[in-house]
Amino acid sequence: MKISVIITTYNRPDALSLVLRALAAQNAGNFEVLVADDGSTPQTAATLDALRPHLPYELHHVWQADEGFRAPMARNRAAAAAPR
Repeated sequence: MKISVIITTYNRPDALSLVLRALAAQNAGNFEVLVADDGSTPQTAATLDALRPHLPYELHHVWQADEGFRAPMARNRAAAAAPR
């Protein structure tokens, strides 16, 4: 069974990078990471693209347009994107 870890973000690629690197150091088993992005600028996507080849887990970026604070909706979209 694979675990899906959902991380919510908004325009903090520096902090997101640290969280993803910390998860890469885990040995807890089979998991994937879904980044629930509440409308970040393209810099966040570029950071994820640069990190992806160096991570030992699957990384998915679920982005929605910036229309104000909608983090709960971003998390729900990421949860819906997780495999069943």
